[in-house]
Amino acid sequence: MKNISLLLVVLMSGSLFAGIRAATPTPQSTDPSSWWCQRFEKKCETLKEKGAPLLLIGDDVTQMWEENGKGLQPFRAYLQKEPMSAVSIGYNGDRTENVLWRLQNGELDGYEQPKAALIMVGANNTLGFSEDEEPPCDTILGIRSIIDTIKERCPDTKIFVFSILPCGRTPNDQRRTRNFNVNAALSRLCEPLGATYYEINSQVMDEYGNFNEDFSYDGIHLSTRGYKAWVKNITKLLDPIFFPEETPSYKLPLSRFGEPWWCERIFEIRSSIGTTTTRPNVVFLGDDLAKGWEDQGAEAAKEHFGSRRLNNAGIEGDALAQIIWRARYSCLSAFRPALVVLQAGLVDSELSVEEFLDAYSDLAAEARAKQTASKIIIMAVPPRGASPNDPMRERIEAINEGLEKLAGNDKTFFVNCNDELLEPDGTLSPEMSPDQIHFSSEAYEIWGSAIQKILEN
Repeated sequence: MKNISLLLVVLMSGSLFAGIRAATPTPQSTDPSSWWCQRFEKKCETLKEKGAPLLLIGDDVTQMWEENGKGLQPFRAYLQKEPMSAVSIGYNGDRTENVLWRLQNGELDGYEQPKAALIMVGANNTLGFSEDEEPPCDTILGIRSIIDTIKERCPDTKIFVFSILPCGRTPNDQRRTRNFNVNAALSRLCEPLGATYYEINSQVMDEYGNFNEDFSYDGIHLSTRGYKAWVKNITKLLDPIFFPEETPSYKLPLSRFGEPWWCERIFEIRSSIGTTTTRPNVVFLGDDLAKGWEDQGAEAAKEHFGSRRLNNAGIEGDALAQIIWRARYSCLSAFRPALVVLQAGLVDSELSVEEFLDAYSDLAAEARAKQTASKIIIMAVPPRGASPNDPMRERIEAINEGLEKLAGNDKTFFVNCNDELLEPDGTLSPEMSPDQIHFSSEAYEIWGSAIQKILEN
């Protein structure tokens, strides 16, 4: 109920935000001689003169991309090269209301629409006020107002909203809770607002959740290594926009937000991730067969993983493009499960074996990048058709040979139970698969036993 209420609040009309400080446009300073006003005037002049195919919007962390900041080297090396020509409009100390004022008073006016806008803001709201003074919902409404302003003035601009960075060195730092709550809500709510949420925190913390000196010089802001980790993830978002000829269409992450039931399933998956103390230990990410752990595989899941918290991120009919999208933006957020199980391949029959393996390598890389400390299982594509002579069998065998090669380190495993699923003569019996596509409780029992061995070793 709480999540539904928050969704309704964030999706409600902007005219109802009156009186909410975080969503009320306010300059940080009104003194024309202040550094803030002078920076604002200079940025507006630069934007009108040169434009900004890529606009970086935010606070201290965004300002430090440029000038003498920690992000200067990766900013110049990637974000300022043609055709991106990025402009940073980050201002030290800005809160959502200050960013909103800037966007509505000149920083989006007088030049061609940016192709993309990256937003990271909210940390100064959560650090600058107590939770009683500004609850997470207010901060979220401020970010929502920023998205609305960009959509209104630049309707063709692709908007990416990054998670607020962790606060404090260790996972137990009390200041992290509010940022986590804001990020958890944003992860569910950005897409209906016309933006894409991207969780960056797992990329700038160590395997234990520490925001240490490697990535942050003070436990709040990023070091140069932190900016390099961030820009590495930004390339995944921007390359298809600025260099589309270099990204094959079959590898482009795609959502299915035009299908309401798919949106509801996404929200259900995200909501089940829970809090910092109830995050899942095992994540099933994939298509119908991953979803089947809730249905035909429920008993096997209970038997083999019953003492662990599970998150089922399987969705019927999802192709690799959708599963890659969810791995990148949706289902592998800033938590560290003991195990991620990947299951894909039911609906990608139009791809060649080479294309399938190329796309799957992106999925495996995305899962590993988000979950550096977790074990990852790549499940073999299971047999299709009752007969061993089914034309799909040869293709599946070739795919599985390629998938096995992707599991090339001590934390990534390939699990192939196909021999156990088939009869000695190669027949796929109705007892294992009533429709020769989906699987019975007996098949999930075989899978569950194999997965459990890896989980416990």
